[in-house]
Amino acid sequence: MGVIQAAGFSMICFGESGASAEPLPADKPEFGYPGGSTADTMWMVVKVIFFLILIIGIFFVIVKFLSQKNKFLFGRSLRSLGGLPLGPNKSIQVVEIGRSLYIVGVGDNVQLLEKVEDAEEVAYITEMLTNSSSMNTVSFETLSGWLGKRKNKREQDDIQIEESDVTATFQQVFHNKMQHLSDRKKMMEQLLVDDKNQDRTSDKT
Repeated sequence: MGVIQAAGFSMICFGESGASAEPLPADKPEFGYPGGSTADTMWMVVKVIFFLILIIGIFFVIVKFLSQKNKFLFGRSLRSLGGLPLGPNKSIQVVEIGRSLYIVGVGDNVQLLEKVEDAEEVAYITEMLTNSSSMNTVSFETLSGWLGKRKNKREQDDIQIEESDVTATFQQVFHNKMQHLSDRKKMMEQLLVDDKNQDRTSDKT
């Protein structure tokens, strides 16, 4: 009987001690950034991605604008007005660079045939080549005639320059001869005067 009471007392004591020692709830770890929630963090990431895409887009727009501007300027400074086929793999090309025209022969190599700097001739050739949709026989004859006239004009200019040089040389020689004759005349007159003075001196003595 005493044993049963002791066992019951121990069970009561164990139950009371177990009732008093209830497990405390464990603290949940906080994974959020200090001073902000998960929603704020996601919004910040979205803003960073948006601004990054915006900067890349602006960069590509600037690069495209600069390439178009350089292409436009290059097209204005250098332009091919057309060509005249002369045979297999041979042609005459008219190229506009700035305010001058360059007529080049294209074959096994490229050779400069003519450089046109006169404003009227540049305007004439440009209008002639741009008005014709294709380089036909008429434009070929016109350009060939223009080249022939220009060659004849250059030869005439060279002849005139040579004639002017010859004329200038003749005038210079003639002037030198006349100057020499004038100097000889003065020298002869001076000799005659000296002779007369010498004769007078001898007569007085």
